[in-house]
This record gives sequence, C-alpha cells and structure tokens, in this order.
Amino acid sequence: MIQAMFNQPCTALERALNQIVSRRAADFAEVLGSAGEEACASPKIAAPAAEAKTSPAESLGDPGVQGWLDSYYAQMKAANPYFGTGGVDATTSYEPAAGAASHYQADSVYGPDQIYAQALSNQVGNAFSTLTGGDASAVTSELPGIPSQAAQQLYDKMLAHQNALRLESGQPIDTAAYWSDPGPLTIHGHTYTSEQLGYAGPAQSSGPQPIYISQAHQVAGTDTFTVPGYTGTVQGIQPGRYYTLEQLEKAGLPAGQPDAQIHPGSWTLSKNS
Repeated sequence: MIQAMFNQPCTALERALNQIVSRRAADFAEVLGSAGEEACASPKIAAPAAEAKTSPAESLGDPGVQGWLDSYYAQMKAANPYFGTGGVDATTSYEPAAGAASHYQADSVYGPDQIYAQALSNQVGNAFSTLTGGDASAVTSELPGIPSQAAQQLYDKMLAHQNALRLESGQPIDTAAYWSDPGPLTIHGHTYTSEQLGYAGPAQSSGPQPIYISQAHQVAGTDTFTVPGYTGTVQGIQPGRYYTLEQLEKAGLPAGQPDAQIHPGSWTLSKNS
C-alpha cells in the first residue's frame, strides 16, 4: 500500500520529466535541421563535470527553486487532490545528496526549466532512497549552474526561432522559459513580438507545454494515435506536430486526466539565502 501511494506522485513527476527530455530533443533537433526519428530521440546526458556558475553581475541570480516547487505542487494538487500524499510533496528536499555528481557541463545550452526538472528529479530520488534505505547520491544530481550569458543568449535565440517556425505552421509554441527577453523576431517577412514567442518574464514559463505526436505513436493500420503521458487515443490529427491538451481532448483524448506537463512557477532575481 505504501509503495502504491508513493508511486502515484512519482509516476506523475517522472512523466513530466520524461516529457521535458523528449521535448527538448525534438525542439532543438527541429531548430538545427534534424528530422525523422532523430528529432524524437532522447539526448545523451553529458559525462559528469564540475559545474560553473557565473558571477552575480553576469547572471539573473539564483533560481527560486522552492517557490517554483510550491507553485507546481499547488497546481498539481488542484487538479488531483491526492497528488503529493504518497511520499513526495513541496517540502521534500530537492538538494543533491552528499557525494552526488553533476550531470551538467559548464556552459551547456539549456533553459531555466532544466533547473526545475532536476529539482523534481532530486525530490523523487531523495524520497525513494528514504523509503528503501538506498544511496541517494546515486539517484540525485547537483542542480545545473546558471550558464554564461553567451549560453543563455544562444538558448533564447534557438527557442525564439523555433517558436517563430511553429507560429508560421499554425502549431502551439514551446512555452519553456527563456532566460531573458529574446526581443522581436522577423521570419519570412513577418515580425513576432517576444510575447507572441512565449516570453513571460525572466526565466518564467508562459504555460503548460504542448504535446508532440510522432508517427511512432500511430496504432498500426488505423488513423488512431496514442498520446505520450496520457491514457487514451486520438483520431484525425497529423503526426509530426505539436498539440495543446485541449486540442487532443477535442480529437478524442478522455478529458479530466491529471496534467503531465511542467507548469509555470516562480523565479527570484536575488540570490537565495
């Protein structure tokens, strides 16, 4: 019974984390010109390396991780009253265990959401290790250090360009957080504002993530597709595109399921105490 209760929030958290990994792989493959199965492949985690944070004058400050977790669990619990009652909640430690390595190389190109995703992953690892008596250092990681301004700007540029392409093709944008305002972007003669491209403030997600449906999700011999992270199928959609949860529910996905997406949260521009 205890294990079953623990599995409920962990499963939802792991679904959210897995969707971040697969989404980021597909998104950046799209921007860099990859296609087909390469766009859906999970990225390889770099070998552990010492992380390097930039000085306060060169960065946005430390992320308000606890504030984001408080917001995330509040939203998830509003959708599912039982969420967070089986061993993992907003107060579970997101800190890496003593001796844990870092999975992030200095100046890797990633967005603010990756910090939050690793915090969630650490919570799962810490809670599971407490339950089983296992070594938490093997299942947690140092949080990513805030990348240099050059790496931040590269991430923002890639995300803005990808979102402009999605708007051009009538798809929902990637609502992952930018490090800073990407500014307006003109593509194919049309100028999009930073707000249209998904900017909602420094390191702040602008909404739940759209869901990518690939050809691999098609049920053989039918016009039916499964939806990653959810129970049920949809019909009449075009694979190789992104959809909002509302769009998929209109295409046949049973409504009322807990949202498996990472939600917006909070961010502070001052260093944490």
